[in-house]
Amino acid sequence: MKYEDVIKAAGGCGRYQIVMLNFLYIATVFDGMQIGSIVFIISEMKHRCAIPDLRNDTYKVQSEAHGKLINEYIPEETVNGKPLYSSCHLYVNKSVLGNQTLGNCSSWVYDKSIFQQTIISDFNLVCDKGWIAQHIYTVFFGGYLVAMLSCGWLSDRFGRKTVIVGALMMQGIAGILSSQIRNINAILILRFLTAVGGAGSFIPSCVFGTELSSMKKRTNASVAIQLYFTFGLLVVNLLAYYIRTWTLIVLLVSLPSIPAALLYIWVLPESPRWLLTMKKEKEAEIILNKMAKVNKRDFICKLEEIEISMVEDRNVKLWKIFTIPQLLKTTLIMTFNWCAVSFAYFGLVLNTEHLSGNIFLNFFFGALVEVPAYLTCIFLLDRFGRKKLYIAFMFIGGICGILTLFPFIYAEDDLQWTTTLLATISKLCVTGSFAIVFLHTCELYPTCVRNGALGALSTFARFGGVIAPYIMMMRALAAGRFGDSLPLLTMGIVCILAGVSYFFLPETCNRLMNDTFDDLSRRNTGSIREKDEYQLEAKTALNRSI
Repeated sequence: MKYEDVIKAAGGCGRYQIVMLNFLYIATVFDGMQIGSIVFIISEMKHRCAIPDLRNDTYKVQSEAHGKLINEYIPEETVNGKPLYSSCHLYVNKSVLGNQTLGNCSSWVYDKSIFQQTIISDFNLVCDKGWIAQHIYTVFFGGYLVAMLSCGWLSDRFGRKTVIVGALMMQGIAGILSSQIRNINAILILRFLTAVGGAGSFIPSCVFGTELSSMKKRTNASVAIQLYFTFGLLVVNLLAYYIRTWTLIVLLVSLPSIPAALLYIWVLPESPRWLLTMKKEKEAEIILNKMAKVNKRDFICKLEEIEISMVEDRNVKLWKIFTIPQLLKTTLIMTFNWCAVSFAYFGLVLNTEHLSGNIFLNFFFGALVEVPAYLTCIFLLDRFGRKKLYIAFMFIGGICGILTLFPFIYAEDDLQWTTTLLATISKLCVTGSFAIVFLHTCELYPTCVRNGALGALSTFARFGGVIAPYIMMMRALAAGRFGDSLPLLTMGIVCILAGVSYFFLPETCNRLMNDTFDDLSRRNTGSIREKDEYQLEAKTALNRSI
């Protein structure tokens, strides 16, 4: 009996799976909160030079006399045709009439109408230090990159549950410490570790979810985890709206990870599929029998009935995927698509503060559209397949990104909402693509390297996340509104190129997942497909009659 047969006979996606998956995916909420929080804690605040020797100086004009002082010390600059006070310079040598010179600021005042404190305002990461703010983004996504490199191997070696618990503890402790320390270098290190913990819990959770579900419910299990991530985005948006102080935001999004990790130790089981690959058949049998009992299925799992050919490949090295032509082609295409989807997704998230309108509303709608994106995946993935839906999403998202060029350049200020609308539609499509690429990756690779492959490809995705903050700096390459349009324009082009490359991948909809490289080879030649499908139905019917 194949593992897929056992899962189906034990309930497929019954009460046990529903309870365990919902419990497992809570960790994803914390990851969504951490990623969403970077938009608010490193948000740019309008600022100008502080007036020398004026202790109670504020960004907001307090009185007519205060306004005169500002005009006397702060020069005006034109940005996109609008006069604004200089952010980085002030007049010096005021005693010499008619011979004023410009100097660099040494202190600043910030506009607190949106946020009371951000990392930028606390550490004055503006003007000559503005590049440090971009590095905070990069270091954070660098943590994701490192986690992707390691968490796949770690969870294949030590188990899904062990890695998830350890990663949650790291995420919580590092996050709490980063909210209390007042040294920018220490904060960079702690934000890095927070990201390692976030990714370290997310990827094994994705794999665990697919391994705990039957073939027909893999789509729902894979997409459901993304909905929890979206819920995390909505929660942190609500927190940021009411708190407006970066230290408290970081503290509140980090605290829940620790009790969740402790609870997982006692409640969360290990993946039975992973236990079989590690020759821990007795433990797997206990979990599978408990699954059948909770699902009220008249089925008793016995070790001798389970075909565990995948155990033979438990020590297969990940590099072997490069020795098989089909997997080599698949890996190259998926590498580009993971990088492209991540680049577009996180680029759109980070670009939220640069869209017209209220940052909290923009972020809310940007997160909310992820729900219909995931629901679309749930209802259409098994009908149209992985490839068609992914390509459609990427093409539509890419076109919307390119079309933002026109309202940026030609629309008046009262029509800039069209840019926000197009960016939101693009976010919906890219979100759907992200959900599909997770599921498709799990189905394309055999069990013996599945988690490692997902971790490796997710690593390349983080290269896209690392690049995304610097794409925001493309605005400086061109003057005016055309420069403002460059980030979204670039994302649109990348999405379309990724969609084109996806035509060359195989479809995996409604097909059994491979356990070994031999399974993959035989199924590709057609020698195993009919046999497996017959075995699945025959064994299931037999189990029901016992």
